[in-house]
Amino acid sequence: MSEYPVLKELKSKGVKLLIFDLDGTLLDSMNVWNKVDIDFLGRYGYEVTPEYTDVVKRVSVDEAALYTMQRYKIPLSPAEIIAEWDKMVSGFYKEEVDLKPNVMAYLKEAKQLGFRLGVATALTRNNAVSGLVKNNILDMFEAVITLEDVGKKIDKSSPDIFLRVLNYVNAMGASVTPSQTLVYDDVAAAACGARNGGFLTCAVYDKIGCGDPLKWESFAAECDYSVREF
Repeated sequence: MSEYPVLKELKSKGVKLLIFDLDGTLLDSMNVWNKVDIDFLGRYGYEVTPEYTDVVKRVSVDEAALYTMQRYKIPLSPAEIIAEWDKMVSGFYKEEVDLKPNVMAYLKEAKQLGFRLGVATALTRNNAVSGLVKNNILDMFEAVITLEDVGKKIDKSSPDIFLRVLNYVNAMGASVTPSQTLVYDDVAAAACGARNGGFLTCAVYDKIGCGDPLKWESFAAECDYSVREF
């Protein structure tokens, strides 16, 4: 008996390709960035405050590094701060990041049912591949596309990254349209970007990204499907 009847339902509706985000969707990694902030500022005798977290979450990494340097008088340049952050994050993805509960079973059943699988992530390629390799799921995906690969100054609120995954899979012999593709993401803006490209969308719950019940309910209602747990 299928553990995931919804996958059989998707198959019966003509869905052929499943595209997954990584942070907060397949990987239980949203706390990684908070750990980096705590460890990095802790080196200099500071604690992470809600105000600091709010600022660095909504600005670019370059702006976050400059803000950090200026606010805490860190004796490093913004480029050196970014290099330290990258080094710390890289270690987490290589050695510590785990899958969210039941993700492995979900992916295995999807593969058994004949779905093609892809990844669309804002992570760097190195960190994305490290997280997939660490959890032994890299070979399950036909395409792993990052924002770095897109090569334009855009984010996941644009459909470009999802279209890149689709085009890559089709170049390998598939014949899939956006309406036959379901995008899983834990960020509403990313789901909106996929929807603007004609893709089906699935909201994925993450306690850090969607901890507010009203926020989660609104996000889930905007999508075609929702997953609170795999």
